[in-house]
Amino acid sequence: MMWVILTILFFSSVFADLSIDLPDGKVRGHEIQSQNGSIYAFQGIPYATPPLGNLRFQSPLPPQPWNDILEANQTRESCIELLPFTSQSEDCLYVNVYTPARQITESLPVLVWIYGGGLITGSGSYEQYGPDALVKEDIIVVTFNYRIALFGFLSTGDDAILGNAGLKDQLQLLKWVKSNIAYFGGDPDKVTISGQSAGGISVGVHVVNSKAAGLFRGAICQSGCSLTRLDITSQKDPRKVAYDLAKIVNPSVSDSNTTSEIKDLLQSVDVEVLRANMGTPTGVVLEPDVEGAYVTELSFTQLESGNFNRVPLILGFVSEESLAFQISFLPALMLQGLQYDTNVTQLLPSDFLPQENVSTKEVGNLIKEAYVGKDGYFFLNPAKVLQFASDNMFVRSILKQAEVQSNFTPVYLYQFSYYGTMSQSRPVIEGAGKVAHADELAYLFNTEKWLKTDADFLASKRFVRLWTNFAKTLNPTPDETDPVLNITWPQVTPANAQYIDIDDTLQIKSNIKAQESTMWDNVFYNYGRQPFTGF
Repeated sequence: MMWVILTILFFSSVFADLSIDLPDGKVRGHEIQSQNGSIYAFQGIPYATPPLGNLRFQSPLPPQPWNDILEANQTRESCIELLPFTSQSEDCLYVNVYTPARQITESLPVLVWIYGGGLITGSGSYEQYGPDALVKEDIIVVTFNYRIALFGFLSTGDDAILGNAGLKDQLQLLKWVKSNIAYFGGDPDKVTISGQSAGGISVGVHVVNSKAAGLFRGAICQSGCSLTRLDITSQKDPRKVAYDLAKIVNPSVSDSNTTSEIKDLLQSVDVEVLRANMGTPTGVVLEPDVEGAYVTELSFTQLESGNFNRVPLILGFVSEESLAFQISFLPALMLQGLQYDTNVTQLLPSDFLPQENVSTKEVGNLIKEAYVGKDGYFFLNPAKVLQFASDNMFVRSILKQAEVQSNFTPVYLYQFSYYGTMSQSRPVIEGAGKVAHADELAYLFNTEKWLKTDADFLASKRFVRLWTNFAKTLNPTPDETDPVLNITWPQVTPANAQYIDIDDTLQIKSNIKAQESTMWDNVFYNYGRQPFTGF
């Protein structure tokens, strides 16, 4: 294609001094040195207009052009988040592009990373997601900030503040990548989107959304997917949340005020007033189907009907997701187990809506029996408390998406079980997995910072190779003779949930959590009300 030739010629001529002319203005990057070599970094490039004033809570607009050269040599401030550990600003919609440290004479595949953090914290900074190990496999990596917490997900339940501004930031970023990545040596037709936890959920939203069609050709969901619906990422009454916040800001506000008046008030107050209320519960909402809306349909319905972006998918989880959320471990697990034993209705998922005349106690007993047996007790089985929590938060939905989507696209399922440096500081609960939510990130990002042993670095090399192979070819194991992997990762089929277990070695296994999956199918399909809001 002519644009490929022109891009290569242009890129080769200007890249020597790390300066690039983008459609919106000129940027100059810099070189980042690491123990294993160098990468080129172009950090802090605006991909949208700062969402200030009457753009607060609203869909992002394209960036404004600039005249002077932009020194793209550091990541910008995080979007305002729940935790106060980073430098933060409302003016935060910036992108970072990392390339191999050489003159690029071909179009490279691109991996776009969407950070997790429950949609309430996180950033795309190099300090959190230094992609050196990935870039050294000859791909381009893109990280970025998107609005989170109430700035990214406040909604009035109508078109005053539609909600999901953070997801729309991500969509705007993907459009920016499509239009700009060729100037960095990337191929806009070889973009893979990836993310972990809330980032994996975000990837899942884009997979099922027709408005994102053509912006990526592959997807990777780590510990979160299209069907994962956590309490922290959903709102049952967003209008009430917005009004309650407005009443805190101005006690004279009442329910008789219009949503437009609520919007005007919340857009006009100082950012510090809103920062003081960052604990306000916000998350992904189902928007009214009007102009500017993004999330207007339920993911499960779209997946089941095949009405989604049919791209190849990697998805999976770590061996015990819920370990990351335990504070006092055994005492807390035993107490939680006792609560489940005495009130089995607590085992029902928050996204489960029972059919009319269904006994929730009966459903709770079905769930309990699948984990501890008919006459068993959670109180006596802390490992089962952990396993239930892991399945309930993440695993159940991931296994269901793997099954359903495999009817339409290639799907690759994994479990990350490698018990390395990042996991060894946690207590071991006999009978439970040893790798906690987010532990696997250290084997993809900032590897020189976190990893200590030869075994750690070998696990990282394998993990990185699988992910970058997928970005390059849409197949994580295209070469069965590759000595780093020495394995072929089979695709999931609706009848066989084959998966790769990423441990000290790589092994292909089948039917993970088959008993539990059968039980969850029984619960949702025979006792639940459709359409499902999650799974």
